[in-house]
Amino acid sequence: MASYKLSEAAGLSAIPVAGVFIDKYMKEANGTYVKVYLYGLRLCYAVGAKPGNAEIAEALDILETDVVRAWKYWQSKGIVFIDEEGSIEFADLTMEMPSKKKTVTKPQYNAEELAAAVSEDSQMAVLLDYAQNIFGRTLSRNDISKLYGFYDWLKLPVEVIMMLLEHCATLEKCHMSYAEKIAIAWAEQGVDTIEKAESHLKNADKKAKLSRKYKRMLGITGRDLSESEYAHILQWTEEMGFMPELIKMAYEKAVLATGHASFPYINAILKSWHTQNIKTVADVAKDTAPTAIPAPRKAKTNKFLNYQQTAVYDFDAIERRALEKRIKEYG
Repeated sequence: MASYKLSEAAGLSAIPVAGVFIDKYMKEANGTYVKVYLYGLRLCYAVGAKPGNAEIAEALDILETDVVRAWKYWQSKGIVFIDEEGSIEFADLTMEMPSKKKTVTKPQYNAEELAAAVSEDSQMAVLLDYAQNIFGRTLSRNDISKLYGFYDWLKLPVEVIMMLLEHCATLEKCHMSYAEKIAIAWAEQGVDTIEKAESHLKNADKKAKLSRKYKRMLGITGRDLSESEYAHILQWTEEMGFMPELIKMAYEKAVLATGHASFPYINAILKSWHTQNIKTVADVAKDTAPTAIPAPRKAKTNKFLNYQQTAVYDFDAIERRALEKRIKEYG
């Protein structure tokens, strides 16, 4: 039989349902989980009562697996603790939260739990059938455990999990380990509705297309763009409004100067162009065209530099006079 107790309980005769539970935890939780929590909290004050999950399920007219899922859910929220013997310890939310909050780790489901989940929960059964159809194969027990974790542990709605699986299939990554990474990320980012999932996937698709395009343009191979590199590309294309050919020109200048695609150097060039309102290739050519050759500096005044030739010379006559002079001298 499980036991129920409060952390640092003061032995109150009433059942204190803390305002923080109602304001924060209750409104986010499944109704069945709330019933289990409140019933368990009541047992903390029932002297000598030591019912197990089966008795709680019977009292609340729900499945025993629902009781187990409820305790795991509240443990994930840090307001109940489950020890190795299965006893439930409640944090007294009317007092300061205890410092011994346990780290929540991914649950491991055994074969019986998975079989019960599929046979007793119609949504999980539909989800399993959908996953096997879209992945084109029968899922292993390990795969089913991961899939059930999306639903039970991460609390993602079935329709959101379906969208996630479709996304994996579109990317031709039909393996549950990849899907699990996405599911954990979505849960952490609060992607828990169809609308949020659609927006998230739209942004992810945009990022993938931009990344492929600019990786080719900037000669980047064998790795993905870093978050800062992608942020630079968004700045250049959306904030500064540069066309790809301008970004390529900045890249070529950066390579000439640094020998590689230096994002800070490219960014410096584009910032300079943006400041100068340079928007086209023609603008760049105009800005970088050689300036007109300046007029020669005025030389210092002297009689030779100031002399200006004004006479017109007859070079044939000069040559003829020189010849006559030589004949006269030498006979």
